Formats: sequence, structure tokens, C-alpha cells
Amino acid sequence: MDETSVRLSKRMVELGLCSRREADACIEQGLVKVDGKVVNTLGARVLPEQEITLAGMPQALATLPVTMLLNRPADEDAPPAQWLGPDSRSPQDASEQVWLARHRQHLTAFGAIDELCHGLVVLTQDKKLPRHLAECEMEFLLQVALAPAPDELKKRVATLRLDGKPLRQCKISRQSDHQLRCAVYAPRAGFFDEISRQLGVDLQGARCIRIGRLALSGLQPGEWRYLQPFERF
Repeated sequence: MDETSVRLSKRMVELGLCSRREADACIEQGLVKVDGKVVNTLGARVLPEQEITLAGMPQALATLPVTMLLNRPADEDAPPAQWLGPDSRSPQDASEQVWLARHRQHLTAFGAIDELCHGLVVLTQDKKLPRHLAECEMEFLLQVALAPAPDELKKRVATLRLDGKPLRQCKISRQSDHQLRCAVYAPRAGFFDEISRQLGVDLQGARCIRIGRLALSGLQPGEWRYLQPFERF
């Protein structure tokens, strides 16, 4: 390391380009160029003779906790947060939010997070939102080898138990020979495996299509977008 090099953020302050806090935000948002090349790595170092320019000032929205909607692909084992990135952002995303790598951090996930699940996932940094999401109805389509007839399914649903107690706040109906609809609140890990076992059906996958009032529509598998300020679960 050259002993004359200094942290990029410090050099920006020395040059009077911005405050220290603004410097880190500008770097993180890709607004800083060193000798004509974008540098977006916090902690980067520069030499005194290098030219530093700003493409603009940092966006205020970047300082706020974010919430994202993801269409988790089927047959993929990667954790939901790993699908987040600028290349997989939906072209239909109308949000003005700037993508930052730290938006992958400190996330709480709801929806299609179980091993057999795909479809809608909500990932949020908002510490208040998880409590609300736990009270939102989530809708799943369960793919099964063969669904019971409607009357038989009704009888089996009535006998469902979790931890020895009758299953409440859960509605299960037949959609076709190979699909069931399940509306439930905050299903825990292993929930779909357990109810499938008790129902006597061979579960092949579960697709989350709705959480509260927000549906999966518009997102292709593997795509994500930011939650809009006006949207409510």
C-alpha cells in the first residue's frame, strides 16, 4: 500500500466536495469517479494526485430501511436474499430507490421461505413490519400428486392438528386434481410437510401467490422489486 494514499471519503472531505457522511453515501451509491472510473467500495484509497469527481449528491431514500418483494424460483436452494441484486431487479419496478449492496443485510423474510416453497417472498429491514406480516393471511397453491375429492378433503381438514391442537386460521380447498389452495397466517417451518402428511397427499411444491393485499403478479421467477411507499399489506 502506498503510504501517501488516503481513504477516498476523507479525500473528498478535504477537497470540500461534501461532508464525511455524504461521502460514504455517494461512494455507496456509485456517484464517485476516480480518474474517470466509478468507485463504489467503502474504504477505497486514493492518491493525492488522483482526480475525484461527483455525479450528484446522495439520494435521501438510501438511508431508509427497505422492503422488497421477490418471486423465488422453484427448484432453487439459494436463500431468498441471494436473489437480490441490480441484475435481477424487475424492469417493472417503478420505485426511485437506489440499489445498495447493504439492502441484502439484516433482512426478515416472510412467504415462500420453506424448503419446498417458491413464489412470493417479502424481505424487509423495517423492524416494525414483521409483527404486522405475522398477522397477514398468506395464500399458497399446493401442488400434489393427487388431490382428495372435495367431500373427503373437507373431512380430512377437520382432523388436522398442530402440536396436538386443532388447526385454526387455516382454510384448505381443492382447486383441481393436482392442486390445493391453502390460506394461512405465518406458517412455521415444516408446516406444509406436516399438513400434507396428515391430509394423506404427496406434496410436490408450494407456491405463495399473496401476502395480505399484495399479490405476486408482475414479477417473473427470480425477479424482485422494492415495495412502493403507497403499498400496504
